[in-house]
Order: sequence, then structure tokens, then C-alpha cells
Amino acid sequence: MNHRLILISLFFSLLPNYFLSAQDNSVHSGTSGEEWKTSRFVVLMNGGLGYLAGSTKVAKANMRNLGVSESDITQYFRDFKTGAMGSASLYYMWTRELGIGVDYHVFTTQGQVSGYLDPGDGWTKYYGIFSDKVYTNFVGLSLLTRENTLRKWGYYTKISFGMALYRDEGSLINTPVLITGQSFAVGGELGLSYSLSRHVALNLGVSYLVASLGKINSDNGTSIVETRLDKDMRENLSRYNLSGGLVFNF
Repeated sequence: MNHRLILISLFFSLLPNYFLSAQDNSVHSGTSGEEWKTSRFVVLMNGGLGYLAGSTKVAKANMRNLGVSESDITQYFRDFKTGAMGSASLYYMWTRELGIGVDYHVFTTQGQVSGYLDPGDGWTKYYGIFSDKVYTNFVGLSLLTRENTLRKWGYYTKISFGMALYRDEGSLINTPVLITGQSFAVGGELGLSYSLSRHVALNLGVSYLVASLGKINSDNGTSIVETRLDKDMRENLSRYNLSGGLVFNF
């Protein structure tokens, strides 16, 4: 809930930034400022790292029940919680500082560990690999504000509302299992930009995504099972991101 309040506060901070900047056009000087006066479309393309923010307490307990060692559990989540992300956004600028558009980004991570399954017959145990390869896609409506502080330096903020699409290509003792789901999501980003020319700038941003799954579909190739998750068992997709890339002004 605290993360949602932070993002809501960020949204309301966008409009004050716009009105304050509109009162002082003197800071918009130099090459990038002149370009911002005429550009109507802005494209941001970023790549970087994401870090999953959800608790791993329940998942670690489940792994212990599968006979996985503590060192393997630690290594699994060290690999799994950090992954690669990429994003692309397109905005139409209503004014020099305020725009509306579409925001898309994808996050992927993976991990694997050895363990066993006990069918409960008192005799048999199945040993093998447990693995996950996860993709989380987000697409949504987005608001962007930006401001020049110096001739080439500036900053931007954006907030996005949309859907997070989850896909886990897992393996359970050499048996493939596909888990999918979707959830409403909210994201926010704060970043810096440095103009290279009238139309191109570098940028560096930090962002956060809030989303959690209350329902998942599991497909083992022969049947599909829909499962509704209890509140304390929801799949938390929330994550922090650090990314950099290019900004194009047209």
C-alpha cells in the first residue's frame, strides 16, 4: 500500500512541475531548449536492470520442503530476483513540458535448482531440476513531464497505468509447466537527460512498478488449471528498475 501511495504522490507532483516551469521560461535556453519549443513527439528507449521487490519467505519454505539446500536456495534467489529489462515510450507533447502517450517495457529473469518430489507412498522420491524462466510485459497509458535546468541538462518524470502480463516457462522434474496471468499495474519513473543534438539526448532513470497476481493459469501440456490465490499467496510482480538509453525529439 505504501508503494501505491508513493506513486499517487508522484502523479500529483507532475502538474505542479508543469505550472512552475511555465512561469519561468528563462531556464529553457540552448540547443535542447529550442528543440523542446517545437518538438511534438518524444520517444524514449531504455535498457537496464530490474530487481524484484516481493518477499521470498514462502517460496524459500517451499524449497526447503523439496529438499533443496540453503546454499542452493540463496543462489537461486540471488539469480532470480535480478533480471534484464527494456522499455520504449512514445509521447505526444501537449505543451513543451507535458505529454501523453504509451509506455511499454519487458522484464525477464530465470533460475534453477535441484530437488525432489515425494508422492507420499513411503517409498518413492523423484529427483530432478526445478527451473523458472519468467517474462513480465507491461503496456499502459502514460503521462510525461520534462524540464530543462541547464543548457544541455534536464530531468523528466512519468507515471503509467496499464496491464502487466506474466509468463513463467517452468520445469518441474523435467516436466514443462507454463504459468500465465495478468494484473493491473502502476509505474513511475524519475530521470535525467543530457542533450547530444537538437533531436537526440541521453537519459538515465530509476523507476518502480507495482503489480500482483490474484489468479494464475497452469498448463502442463495436457490440461489447464485456473487457480485463485489467497491474499498472502499472491504473486508479487513489483520491482525496482535502473535503466539508461536515448531520447528522440521530433
